[in-house]
Parts: sequence; C-alpha cells; structure tokens
Amino acid sequence: MTLDVPAIDVAAGMTVYSTPGGRHNGKLRTANEDFQVNEIFDLGEVEQERKPGYVPLYSLRKLGVDTPHAAKELGDALKSNVNFAGLKDSSAATTQYASARSTRAEDPLTVKGNGFDAERVGYLPRPITRGMIAGNGFRIVVRTDSDITEAVDSVFKLCSERKLPNFFGYQRFGLKSMVNHKAGKALLLRDFKGAIELLLCEPRRGERTEAAEARAMFREARYREGQKLLSPKQDTERRVAAHLSEKPGDFFGAFRRIPILPRRLLIQSYQAYIFNLTLSHAVSDGLDFSAAEKGDNWTELAEDGLRIGRIHGVKEPLPEKALPLVQLVGYAFRDYGSRFDRLIVPILKEEGIAPSQFYLKEAEEVSNEGGFRQAPLLATGMKREQVEGGVTLSFNLGRGEYATTLLREVLKPEDPLISGF
Repeated sequence: MTLDVPAIDVAAGMTVYSTPGGRHNGKLRTANEDFQVNEIFDLGEVEQERKPGYVPLYSLRKLGVDTPHAAKELGDALKSNVNFAGLKDSSAATTQYASARSTRAEDPLTVKGNGFDAERVGYLPRPITRGMIAGNGFRIVVRTDSDITEAVDSVFKLCSERKLPNFFGYQRFGLKSMVNHKAGKALLLRDFKGAIELLLCEPRRGERTEAAEARAMFREARYREGQKLLSPKQDTERRVAAHLSEKPGDFFGAFRRIPILPRRLLIQSYQAYIFNLTLSHAVSDGLDFSAAEKGDNWTELAEDGLRIGRIHGVKEPLPEKALPLVQLVGYAFRDYGSRFDRLIVPILKEEGIAPSQFYLKEAEEVSNEGGFRQAPLLATGMKREQVEGGVTLSFNLGRGEYATTLLREVLKPEDPLISGF
C-alpha cells in the first residue's frame, strides 16, 4: 500500500516518497539546540593581518534569529553591508560566516547582537560568497518514543547510493502559509496585485492573534490599521502595508518595497516548485538518477563528496560516476532533450508558464536566468546515536541542500509543521 503524501508536501511539489515504511511520530526542534547547523568553510584564504583591499571575516553563532536580521545588526556594527554565504533557519543553533562588503569597514574583534555572537576570524581579499562554502554539517535530535532505526538506516543507505532526490525543503516555500511559490508564479504572470495579496492576506498557521487580525484587515484594504498590529519582525509586511496605506492600489510600488533578497526568493520558490515536481515525476517513472546517463547534462563530484564541478552538456562524453543535473527553469531554459527536460516541458505547459516569463522587464532585479542542480542529495558522514528521549542524526550535506529533505524521508510526517519541520 502506497503511503499518501500530505497536502503540504504536494503544495511544495514533493508528491512521492523514495523509501517504503510508514509514518513516525518524531518531533524536531523541541529546543533550538536540537537542530545544529555548522557551515563547512575552507579558511585557507584567510589572513590574520589586515591588508589593503581586504575585508573582515566573522564567525557567527546564532540562536533563534534569522540571517537577514542578524546581517542588519552586524552591518550596523561594521558600518558596512555584509555578505553571508547562506541563509540559515531561525529555529536552530547555527554557526555561519559573514564578511563586510566595504574595504573601509570597521573590524571589532567581537560583536554581540540580538540572538547572535560574532567573532572576527581574519580577513579575506574579497567579500565572502556562497561558492566559498563546501556544505553544512548537521547534528539533529529527533525526539521520539518510536524505534526509527530501520527508517534511518534505509534513508542513509539511499543517500550513500545517491538515490535520494535532492528536493528543495519546506523552508523555501514558507511552511506556515506555503505562498512563496504561488506569489512567485503571480509575479511571472505580472499579477503584482495577486502576489502582494498572497503575501499580506493569506493566513499563517500558528500566527499570533494580532497578526491574524492584521491579515483580515488587509483583505479589506485597511492597511494602516492592520500595519499597527504586526510585530517588528514582520518588517516586510509592515513596509508593504505602509506603502499601500499611502498609495492605495499601487501594488507594483508595494512589491518594490520588499527587500531585494526576499523579493528574489519569490521567483526562486516557484523555480524550486518546478524542480521538485520534476524530481517527483522522475521517482514515479522509476528513473535512476544516481549516475548520469547519455543525453543528460552532468557534472563531476569533488573528492569531499559534497561539492560539484562545472556543468557539462548533453553531447559531451560521460566519465564514470558523473552526476546528472536537472535544469532550474529560467528565461535561458532550453530543451536539450534530456530525460529530465522531457519531464519539465509538459509541467511548464500544464502550469501555463513559458521560460521567457522569468525575465521581468518591469523588475529586472528579480529576473531569473535559471541554472542546474544535481538530482541526488549529496550526503557524507552519516551517523546515528540513541539518546535519552530520541535519536541524534549527524551528517554533512552539500551547499544548498536541505536537512529537512532527508528527515522528511525518515519520519514521513503527516503534519510537517506540528512535527517541527
């Protein structure tokens, strides 16, 4: 009997499981310390003495605060905008790296912020980028009274064989509302009003009563009143509502009030939805994506088992152990005829979206060219340990991969939000 996939998973394009077995009642993030994430960063380029043109690099220990808010505080302390190598969940204990962008930035030895401590580890010849991170190390406690040993071993085995699909996780879509990719699609259709209404008006599970009341007011276009009920952390919604209270009906202007990173995330979320659907169809069709086949776009895996090399075309000769790549649809998407492209094309047709729509002349800063992402999840260092009240899982994942993708396959939660995802 095939286990039904919850509606939340389907909404994120994850319509299948890859392993047999039933659900488990495990819970994540009982405490933030139960979900630990550490960036794997090569410090080889770091200098201990500041040189002309160099920028300060910091290691941040962050607990219960999201990356954009930590970036704002750190930037204020350094008197410079800052670069992070990757976004990290607020409901976790994380160690990650950040650097100033300006060569004239201040460089205090330590910075204490709201929910984080930063320590200067040296100087870089250029601001940190996403590409400097090899991946992330995870140590996650699953609180459960069930025996999940068999499920864990089954998923770890699938990972070692590179047969677990590299789904984008729930966080990409906004688990409490699942509206990010819907707003992204609305933007591609140039429906700025629809996108803003999704962001402002759609209810969020578990949200404070005041915030729920604010969204009800937004549905009635009572933006000024609703804005007052939002918390300081809901700064994006506050900015959008403030604009609409001053300029009713200017939904494009309200869209431009969203900070650039979350603005781009909306398009990227829809891109992720198409990718997840493609991999779901690949699993359903029985495609083996543990290794590239003739006609695939492909890449080679680095010795560390986490990083990948350059992208190769479908006509280039295949070496042994090459990894297959799936296109992330953007305005540069091209049907190369690969086994994955043959899945993407009908999905786009059903969605009523053409690749050219990912270029927004009205908002070029969020236009997305597209790219490639490896089909299998890349995991190393997989270990499990019985602890009081549950199981601790340790593993490393490649850059841009999601621990919740692996954990979803272990627990198969009926309600991911209640289970702490």
